[in-house]
Amino acid sequence: MHIEKLKLKQGGECGYLIKKDDQEVGSFILAEQEKGVSRLRQLHVAGDVSKAGILYVFELIQDYVKEEDVHELQVESHSKDLNHLLAHQQFECNDEKGQLWIYKVNNDQRG
Repeated sequence: MHIEKLKLKQGGECGYLIKKDDQEVGSFILAEQEKGVSRLRQLHVAGDVSKAGILYVFELIQDYVKEEDVHELQVESHSKDLNHLLAHQQFECNDEKGQLWIYKVNNDQRG
């Protein structure tokens, strides 16, 4: 799988496609909150993507933002399943009420 960047949208938002070979399997938006801080929004994956595949999608996004010099990735969760997945991917819950999860990107350990 790989990520393909689309054209920049308004307000610091940018759309991305997740592709496996030449087939689109998902999409998401990264919305810049401030310099070096982005929020993952509107993540969609195809219904046939397995739970392991969804973990891989998060790893792919985390590796991608590392390459883009993002030092903090935010995700707003709306489910217990997503909370569990985010915790597994080293996100930390920053706001229990708003369910804002933060991943601190370690840019010193680029792959």
